[in-house]
Amino acid sequence: MARKRTIATLTIDSSVLCCNFVNTVSYWTRADRHDYLGSYGDFLDWCRKLEVSSPERLDVLNRLALEQPGEAERALHQIKEIRGLLHGFISAVARQDEEEQANLLPAVNRLLAEGSSKQRLLYTGDRFVLDQSEAPDDLLAPVWKTIRSLADLLTQHGLERIKECPRCGWVFLDETKNGRRRWCNPQYCGSTDKMMRYNERKRNSLQQNKTSQ
Repeated sequence: MARKRTIATLTIDSSVLCCNFVNTVSYWTRADRHDYLGSYGDFLDWCRKLEVSSPERLDVLNRLALEQPGEAERALHQIKEIRGLLHGFISAVARQDEEEQANLLPAVNRLLAEGSSKQRLLYTGDRFVLDQSEAPDDLLAPVWKTIRSLADLLTQHGLERIKECPRCGWVFLDETKNGRRRWCNPQYCGSTDKMMRYNERKRNSLQQNKTSQ
């Protein structure tokens, strides 16, 4: 019996928020991919899992979504559109596809501008910190933190460290010392790929032996 896939079972393989947001699709490389964000409630569960917003704030959004299911559905649609854009852009960076980066950059910049309009400075008593102003009825509020995370990813790290798993299409920041990490999860995608290539070589070898007999 196959294990039911939920936010609770979703593996977190990146240290970067925007990458983890993109990685809420099981396999970007397959047509039968599983989407972990099946409902707005799933999105809030993901936010809780990664502590994107305070539990109190997420409870407010959950009540609002239950009171306004139509608005919650529209918000989920927008959330998925934003996720698709981030996946396309980060993937293009990872593949060093400058043409695709240029095509998507205007849309990414519009998101960054909208996200920046919701930021504010707070004084904590000994220093200033950049925080987010959250309107009480903004069902998209947690998404803007992922947008800020994207800006940090692109400006604070070498672009060669931004990678895409060749097996599943998940994206991640390679933080290994030698910069040679290839898979989102070496124990899963890496091992599976090695096993598939081993089996393929074995089949080819058997086929060659049959042909030579």
